Amino acid sequence: MDPRLYRSAKSGDIYFLKQLLNDNPSLLYQLTPRENTSLHIAVQFGDSNVVAEIYSRCRSLLTQQNLDGDTPLHVAARVGCFSIFNDLVREILSMSQEDFRNANDGMFETLRMGNKGKNTVLHEAVRNGHIKLVQFLLTIDPKLASIENDAASLHCTWLQEEECLRF
Repeated sequence: MDPRLYRSAKSGDIYFLKQLLNDNPSLLYQLTPRENTSLHIAVQFGDSNVVAEIYSRCRSLLTQQNLDGDTPLHVAARVGCFSIFNDLVREILSMSQEDFRNANDGMFETLRMGNKGKNTVLHEAVRNGHIKLVQFLLTIDPKLASIENDAASLHCTWLQEEECLRF
């Protein structure tokens, strides 16, 4: 990723970001070595103006996964900035079916998407103690509560082994 793009996404320098992207829009498609997009970086460092500027120029970044399978929503759920998280969710839910890479996916599939640990955005919000995000997500998509991650699967396997040992 171009270091100028990384710095402006991290620092929140919206004016420099706009100038940089006006001069070279293709920079938005560059990735860090961990395959983070500029949107992942902006979300991590929490500037809502920069976040909005980036996704307004390239909506496909809203659903792009990094090397760990995290979308920008996973990052937002981990960080816990409700206003940015709310903006991203609202934008994703407003996207039409054609905006998604896989036309068979519904608009809730992005919320239910798991990373490499099979963690959804709900798992990340719970794990990091962001109760307001958890309540918000369960209001929007109650089915999120029924999705298991690797930790739940391991726990269930352990419980099954304990059950077997009793008999």
